[in-house]
Amino acid sequence: MSNRILIVGTEGFLGGALLSLGHQRGLPVCGTRRGNVQHHPDIQRLDLDDDLARWSPPEHCAVAILCAAVTNLAACQRDPAGTRQINVRQTLRLTEKLVAAGSFVVFPSSNLVFDGTRPARLAADPTCPLTEYGRQKAAVESEFANYGSRVAIVRLTKVVNPHWPLIQGWIQSLRSQQPVEAFNNLVCAPIPLAVTVHGLLEIGQTRRAGIWQFSAASDVAYSDIARHIARRLCGNDQLIHSVSGADIIEHAPQHTTLDTTRARLELGLRFPPPLQAIEEAFGC
Repeated sequence: MSNRILIVGTEGFLGGALLSLGHQRGLPVCGTRRGNVQHHPDIQRLDLDDDLARWSPPEHCAVAILCAAVTNLAACQRDPAGTRQINVRQTLRLTEKLVAAGSFVVFPSSNLVFDGTRPARLAADPTCPLTEYGRQKAAVESEFANYGSRVAIVRLTKVVNPHWPLIQGWIQSLRSQQPVEAFNNLVCAPIPLAVTVHGLLEIGQTRRAGIWQFSAASDVAYSDIARHIARRLCGNDQLIHSVSGADIIEHAPQHTTLDTTRARLELGLRFPPPLQAIEEAFGC
């Protein structure tokens, strides 16, 4: 078997970044996407809404990284049955096909498999999700235990990419001298996209099974991120209005951080402080 790497869901920012990094490194990467693939010789069509009985993995696929999912928390809350069909049932069917074909499967999960009552959750801690999205991720994790050394789970906190619509909107408003509202009761532990995709590829290529966790060491409130950006762009944060999202957010965890000891020691990954991760992504 070759070392071919399959990225499932290349239309998303994480899958797209993995495919790009693989090409940059000269790796034998291929991918899937939901839409038209006529002009993408290394991409085949795969829609998790479809019947997977008709789909077969590419030949000589040693590794598959599963990035195709409904990741919007509000969408999962509004339509738990529909999103569970994709995020749990179809993801598990896809995993079964891939493992049966000899692929090592990497599953990006989330800090939301925990309730957020304690910081720096250990990989071995029992899951205790309080959001529908977190429950779906935890359900897949539970089933992955049956595959042993043939799979890896990688829990991620907030992955910061330069196209994050929320922050892009803030930057546009601030440059136009328009006020910005940001939640003071919602926190995240942002991690750079570049570090994340490097770690995912390394886990896949070296077939390192088990649970991995990528996280900043501390949390930062969204309102503090907005203030930091405003001070960098405007010299002050007077345009930032700190508000509560208690009536909007399904669940606002007190903590989102995860223990990253294994990732740091075995992969040599380094996760910058939260605001540094924001600066690196947006230049401010």
